Formats: sequence, C-alpha cells, structure tokens
Amino acid sequence: MTHRHPYLPWLLASLLGPSLQLAAQDDLRDRLVRTDGKVLTGRLVTPHSPDEMLLLQGGKRVRVARADLASVELVGDAIREFCERRLAMKDSAKAQWFLVDWANSHGLPGLARAQAMLIVLDDDSHDAAHEFLGHKKMNKGWLWELDGRHVTREQFENSLVKKPIDLVGERFVLRCDGGLRTNLAALLDLEHLGVVFHAQFGKALQLRESLIPMRIECSRNVEAFQKWGFRPLPYYTPAPHGDLARTFYAGASPIRPQKLFFVATQALLYHTLIGDVARNNDRDRVCPWLEIGLGMYMENTMQGPAGFAAPGALRAQDLQAMQALGRDFRITQLLHLPMYGGFYLLDDTATAVNWSAAVMFVAWLLDADNDPPTREPFLTFVREALGEKKGDSSSAFDKVMGRRIEDLEEPWLKWLNTKAGR
Repeated sequence: MTHRHPYLPWLLASLLGPSLQLAAQDDLRDRLVRTDGKVLTGRLVTPHSPDEMLLLQGGKRVRVARADLASVELVGDAIREFCERRLAMKDSAKAQWFLVDWANSHGLPGLARAQAMLIVLDDDSHDAAHEFLGHKKMNKGWLWELDGRHVTREQFENSLVKKPIDLVGERFVLRCDGGLRTNLAALLDLEHLGVVFHAQFGKALQLRESLIPMRIECSRNVEAFQKWGFRPLPYYTPAPHGDLARTFYAGASPIRPQKLFFVATQALLYHTLIGDVARNNDRDRVCPWLEIGLGMYMENTMQGPAGFAAPGALRAQDLQAMQALGRDFRITQLLHLPMYGGFYLLDDTATAVNWSAAVMFVAWLLDADNDPPTREPFLTFVREALGEKKGDSSSAFDKVMGRRIEDLEEPWLKWLNTKAGR
C-alpha cells in the first residue's frame, strides 16, 4: 500500500508553481527504473521521501511509490560523487582534470566548466582545459571569449568590475564582480555545502531538491556590498523580495566571502524546506532564530582550503559561548526575536548576544550526545516550524521537545560552560 507523504499536498500548492515547472521543462536528467523495467526520466522533487515520490516531467507531475522502484539515478547523487572525488583527489592535478570529463559525462556541465576554469587559472599552459572552455590560442597565449570577442585573461577579469558575470554550478549560481579564481573556489565550496546539507538533514527534514539554482552575489569588497542593516553583514532575502543571498570579501587576501555558508544555508532552507512565503516585506521571516542558528551551524561546520571545504568539528564555540553567557540572557527571549530588529539593525552587545544565543542553542539541540536526547525532537520542530510554517511558536516547541523551553536553559548553560572551558 502506498502512503502519501503528509507534506506533499502543501508542497504541490506552495512550491510547484509555474517557475519550478518551467525550470524542469527540459530537464530529464534524473532516471528512475521501476521493478517492471519501465524507465522514467525527469527531475525528482522528493528524493528523501520514504514512500510516495514526485517526479516532474516537463509540465507533468508523476507520483511514484518508492517500493515500485528498482533503482534511482539522480543529479544530486552525481553532485555528491563529484564533490567527494574532487576532495579525495585534491592533490592530484591529473585527477582534477579527469573530473572535468567525469562531470560533463554525468550531466553536470556547470561543474565541468567551473572545474576547467579553475584549472586554467592555476595552470595557463593546460591546453585541454582551455580547449574545453572554447578559448582561442594565439601566438601570445590563450584568449578568453567575452561578449563575442576574444580577450586576454587580464582583460576578462578586469571587465568584471563593470559587468559582473554568473558562475553557474548545479544547485548554485554565483555572481561575481572580481576575483575570478576565488569565486570559482567559492562556487565549488557551495556545491559541497549542498551535498553536506542534504546528507545531514535530508531524511529528517524531508528536504526537496532545489531545481531552481540558488543565487549568491559576492561583492569584491565591503564598499561594493549592498548593506541590509547598520553594519555590513551577509544576508539572504527570500522570494518574493529577491530570492538572493548577498555577501562580500573582506581583508587584504580573503580566502572566502564573509559568512558564505551561512547565507547559502538560508537559501537552502527556503528552496528545500520552506518554499515560497507571502510576506509583506523583506524583513519578515518564518522563524528567525532557527534560520540564523542553522545557517551559522553550517558556517561553523564547513571548513578547509578554498574550493575544498568539508564538514568538520563545530568551530568558534568558545568565544560565542562566552558571549552568550556574558549577560543575563534568558533563552525564552530568543524565540520571538525579529530577523531585522533582533539580528541586523544594530551593532551592539545585545545584538551580538542574540547571534551567539541562536547559534549555540541550535548547536546544543543538534548535539547527538545530549541526555536526554534533543537532536531528533529538535529536527521534528524544525520541520514543523519551517516546513509547515508554524514559525516561532513556543507552545509548538514545548510540545515537540517534550519539555518547556525554560527547562532546557539549565542543561544548555552547563553545556555552554563546558564549551567555554569554565
């Protein structure tokens, strides 16, 4: 017997609008083989569903029972394998070039091109990579295509300031106005973030696949960055007010854009879980403390060399823990903080404590070693608060967690003390 997933009707109503159907119109890269031998192609919207799965085939929506499938080949699986291979072979130049052909042959043209471009930026003598990109070889070296003409690499990069370009991956598109190599590395880091996010939370949160690439705008410096509050802080604006994450580079030799994984995680939350929301202005959010906390959780988890980010132990815990403990802060204050007023408007101690509390409360709730356990019920709350849009309801939080939020403050503070080394 096939059971329809409880969130599927909402998914159809809120997400599968004209824009998503248009995005999947000609995309048939996912391949599902039924037990009777019939092959279905399209884009699978619900890859983590345990029962009924939803496949888009152009303008058609096809529901398939997982039990009726013999095998599944998904774009998401190809992205995961690409990222894992790339990370495992990061010290081999030959293997990095091999991945260009691998990505291209596995239906990932954006990643193939990004990988090839990164190779020629590191090794201008790599003729095969230049040829793959359509560059033209002249007596003085390779020329890059720009607006129908061929220019030097230096001219190509200098043109970005006046005419930014989109670097296209699979789940992400990154707009840059300079620093081509650094931004290509950032794009590849974002693609791995998407893999890690689905691996960690896909099943528990029943994440959908993001068929419309998420847009990240990386400004070359803080002066070119469009601020949202009193100070320059990266942020994400959901649809219908932009569906765009903005960040910037800071310092003399930046490795990555500021809070890159933070803003990208917010985009992932809206594309894979929350969906479209009818909000009055760009300051409204479904559940601000959750969006800040989960975003910073991934920011503090992803680490490593530029272009080769991978999940590791949670970073920056001591400082944040001490900040959150530095005031007479009560965790109940966190639940109903507005996004703009609570986290972006001011540059003061209270705002810093709000950020720290959101980050460290989420980190504690996700800790698998807590006794009694908190991770599983917390993820159930995340699914309800964001996926079902129950928002920052304290009664919903208490019900799912099985305890009042006030009763969680003492064990959370003990955990913070431990992390702060007190």
